[in-house]
Amino acid sequence: MLISLNVKNFAIIDNIQLDFTNTRDKGLYVMTGETGAGKSLIIDAIGLLFGARASSNLIRYGEDKAIITGLFSDYNNQMINILSKYSITYDVNDYLIIQRTLYKSGKSICKINNEMVTLSQLNELSAYIGDIHSQNDSFGLINDKNYLNFISNDDVKKQLVAYQVSYNEYKNMKNDLEELKRKNDENIKKKDFLMYQVNELEKAHLSITEEQELKEKLKYLANFNKINDEIQSFRKIYDDENALGLIQSSLSSLEKLKEMDSRYQESYKTLEEAYYNIEDLCNNSLLYVNDGDVNSKDIDSINDRLGKYSDLKRKYKMDISEIVKYYETIKQDLYDVDNYDILLLKKEKELKSQYDKTFELAYAIRKSRMDYAKLLTENILENLNDLELPNTNFIIDFNKLDKKKVAFLPDGIDIVDFLVSFNKGEPVKPLYKVASGGELSRFMLALKTVLGDQLPLQIKIFDEIDSGISGKVAHSIALKIKKISNKSQVLCITHLPQVASVGDIQYKISKEIKENRTFTIIHKLNKDERIIEIASMISNGKVTNASEALAKELLNKDEM
Repeated sequence: MLISLNVKNFAIIDNIQLDFTNTRDKGLYVMTGETGAGKSLIIDAIGLLFGARASSNLIRYGEDKAIITGLFSDYNNQMINILSKYSITYDVNDYLIIQRTLYKSGKSICKINNEMVTLSQLNELSAYIGDIHSQNDSFGLINDKNYLNFISNDDVKKQLVAYQVSYNEYKNMKNDLEELKRKNDENIKKKDFLMYQVNELEKAHLSITEEQELKEKLKYLANFNKINDEIQSFRKIYDDENALGLIQSSLSSLEKLKEMDSRYQESYKTLEEAYYNIEDLCNNSLLYVNDGDVNSKDIDSINDRLGKYSDLKRKYKMDISEIVKYYETIKQDLYDVDNYDILLLKKEKELKSQYDKTFELAYAIRKSRMDYAKLLTENILENLNDLELPNTNFIIDFNKLDKKKVAFLPDGIDIVDFLVSFNKGEPVKPLYKVASGGELSRFMLALKTVLGDQLPLQIKIFDEIDSGISGKVAHSIALKIKKISNKSQVLCITHLPQVASVGDIQYKISKEIKENRTFTIIHKLNKDERIIEIASMISNGKVTNASEALAKELLNKDEM
């Protein structure tokens, strides 16, 4: 759960500290106050801790940076796995600290337990900490692109891993087939030219290493006399002046010394190693030359061969390694042209096999989604009944399939729509065509209640999802949010007295002006203050005897 939140230099917030501590492990924390006082800024700040995109426009006027820090408890297994995955230090007996710093330059820094992380890493972790449900979330319901996410549970997500591997392989094979057809059409037109080039390069017998080897050999032959003179000088030192014999005599002296004093052992080993190395060097065939090595015909032959390499490099405008590679490519192109029918049949057969494999994986995902959609539908209808929508007819509609004409998509073969009717006897229609704002809010609340039961998060945040709702419906929403708070910590911004009254803790958010600057003020209300605040909410800001009595009744009823 969120233990504390510190927000500094964030919009009209100067520096506030919120402590979300209660006698219960979970609990419902409500925030009330006038419009524009900064209630939603608190949610926006938490959203940044959950990985929301940042903007330098959120920094308080006149300040260089804004800092939001959250202290969280209760590590779950998913969080531990992610922290371990990115080698982030943690202690399950201590708090988790998340911090976002926004700079005027536009830079943003994320930290987890004082270690810098990327925004995507923060997003990955926060997905298992909490969820923010705002009014805008309801508009996600009218976007059919989101529907698959709603009906893709953990089983589906696991199946998608294997499907996407197969799907990518299918795409690659399909592209390869199209490329084979395209290249065949292209190569047929220039087949004669390709044959000419293949024959020319085949006769040339090019080698990536030969050109350099020829250059080295030519250099040797051109400098043969100088090389021979230097070799003779070297041999004279070791043959005529007996250099090896002198070293051997030195080695004998050191051998006697090491027998008398072990400190000479290392010197003996060094000289002994040097002696054998020099002996090997003197016996090296490179230090013996033969006048027969030099032949003018060899030089002419090498120059002719090097000329061939130069001509081909100039003609093809490539270096030798590129020409060799090009030769292999056009040879393969000619082979493909001559064997096109066989290759085409083979690739089509492989593609068909991959198509069938991908379809089977996609169909298994479809079946899992349908099973889950049935369960989801039942649970949503049950929750909608609790939210005063008892006559709702809701269907998750799947697209029809023709196995021979399936369009594979990154997330499967399913296209779904949410069809609903909120009035008995009326036909179901797409959700976006029939739902009012209040109905959308309740539908999203029902959906998140169901999904939330399957992914128990520590924190659930509701930002004015009750706008445009009143009366009996308001009371049903209050009861639903209260029920959710039995399993999770809930933070709720509300304008409804019915919702405010069921809170365990209530904060009033207001603003005041000091020295021509606006400041957000947060105050935790005691029971008497809650009565006045809720009475004010009931009577549009003016506390009357009747609204005060009703406020007391609401609070006393919820405490029973």
